[in-house]
Amino acid sequence: MSTAAYVAAVAGFGSGKTRVAWTRMLNTKRQYPKIDLAYLAPTYALIRDIFYPYVEDTLTALGIKHNINRGENVIHIQGMGQIFCRTMDNPDMIVGWQVGDAFIDEFDLLPTDKALKVIRKVSARCRQKFPDGKKNQKYITTTPEGFKATYQLFKKNPLDDSALIQMSTYSNAHNLPDSYIPDLESQYPEQLIAAYLNGQFVNLTAGNVYYNFDRKENYTPEEIRYREPIHIGMDFNVNNMNATVHVIRNNKPMALDEIIDVKDTPHMIQVIKELYPEHPITIYPDASGGNTTSKNASQSDIRLLKSAQLPVAAARKNPFIKDRVISMNLAFCSAKGERKYLVNSDRCPSYTEALEQQAFDKNGMPEKRMDNNIDDINDAGGYFIHRKYPINKPQSTTNRVVM
Repeated sequence: MSTAAYVAAVAGFGSGKTRVAWTRMLNTKRQYPKIDLAYLAPTYALIRDIFYPYVEDTLTALGIKHNINRGENVIHIQGMGQIFCRTMDNPDMIVGWQVGDAFIDEFDLLPTDKALKVIRKVSARCRQKFPDGKKNQKYITTTPEGFKATYQLFKKNPLDDSALIQMSTYSNAHNLPDSYIPDLESQYPEQLIAAYLNGQFVNLTAGNVYYNFDRKENYTPEEIRYREPIHIGMDFNVNNMNATVHVIRNNKPMALDEIIDVKDTPHMIQVIKELYPEHPITIYPDASGGNTTSKNASQSDIRLLKSAQLPVAAARKNPFIKDRVISMNLAFCSAKGERKYLVNSDRCPSYTEALEQQAFDKNGMPEKRMDNNIDDINDAGGYFIHRKYPINKPQSTTNRVVM
């Protein structure tokens, strides 16, 4: 019900922020049927896969006739005008339309500089005049992702005429499955619980990338056993290929060997076959190896591995870096103190040092350094961990909206 020109609902997963925004949109459309609205999300996939089904279910349940034009990305509601649905992946394309109010979803998924440009462009689009003099409003809903644009605009240096509402997942527990919050608590390391359950701004890019790794607490003296199945995470780089060699025992992954500074994929294949001739092997590679990148080879790196009879568990594309990092930190230590992922630091000295030393760069991304393979070997381990132990965000159910 805020009357501020800029309103942010910063909330944990499953806290009801999408329902809050959509309810406000419907109320506005009913009160001002001749005023157009805008809904913006980081990608069209989020609009298509999440927002459109939510709109469809709600309007059908309410018996309101409507049409979703997916070609033009416009929602037409009988007797209540239209809602423009737009992506924010290119702020310069936020042109050619004007509305009364705008609703911006998952704002903090954008890089800060892009998000700040988006809010300026969207504000310029909110210029339809309300008949009763109501001010044009911009609504932001997001899960906090550190000290990014939402923090800067609503907490650090608040915009004039702005309001910040923070919502916790726990406050909406009665509308969620009993297992939803416990599943989240088991899916994320402790540092992220404050953000993803309590809707708080916390520093997610300070210190080391793999802050949950401890060379003592995550140490194992175990070694690879004869003919034991091994799982190799692999990163492709010309003249600097790296791999981490794992086993899985009692559903616990253990890094028990490493292969570093290998020239190219054919050489890596040769090294693996020489080191582990009697072992069943599965490779978990950099998905970009599906492109033709190997020196002196006409096949892609992944095709070279398959041609060498090395089974490959490759995703269609690499995971988001953030998700891969979270998967690693969760495996090293969960919010409940469980350390699933162990490393033989004696056999994996480069991997151990890389895990301890890699920090975030000025853009909040894991740093890449030219003087060593600190990021490459960590990436190799991350491809395996994320593939075998990914973060599975629990899905909440949504009750029908009664207006």
